[in-house]
Amino acid sequence: MKILQKIFPKKPAETEPEDIMKIVRVVSPLIDKTAIEIMAAHRMELLTQPITFIVPAVWGVIKDGELTHVQKEMHKTIDPNIKKIYAALELPELNPAQKFALLDLIRGLVISKVTYMIEAMKNSARSRQKTMDRLPELYVLEPAGRA
Repeated sequence: MKILQKIFPKKPAETEPEDIMKIVRVVSPLIDKTAIEIMAAHRMELLTQPITFIVPAVWGVIKDGELTHVQKEMHKTIDPNIKKIYAALELPELNPAQKFALLDLIRGLVISKVTYMIEAMKNSARSRQKTMDRLPELYVLEPAGRA
């Protein structure tokens, strides 16, 4: 009998399948929401400043100097959302190095999203400008032939 139990072990009691998308449904919208909020509130500053302007705002510190008023405002919006994202991951206790590494990854993702949105807006503006520059050419066109 013991041999049969080794060959054919009892099936564990069936449990409800785990929802693997549970955390993603929380984290992904939070990251998108953070980037959209920052772009909506500070679009002009982000478009006129160097692309690296967002980095100190996400981290809340700058190497040599002090954050600008706009960067401080951005950080006040970003920091609570980063904490919510971290909490949504539902991780067991991490040591300080692991926690810092994970928060670094989250901040990097927020920075990437915002910089992508900045560059997309700049490219869109350039594209519209090129279209407007070509518009006068349409007025000098002459019809070719008759219908």
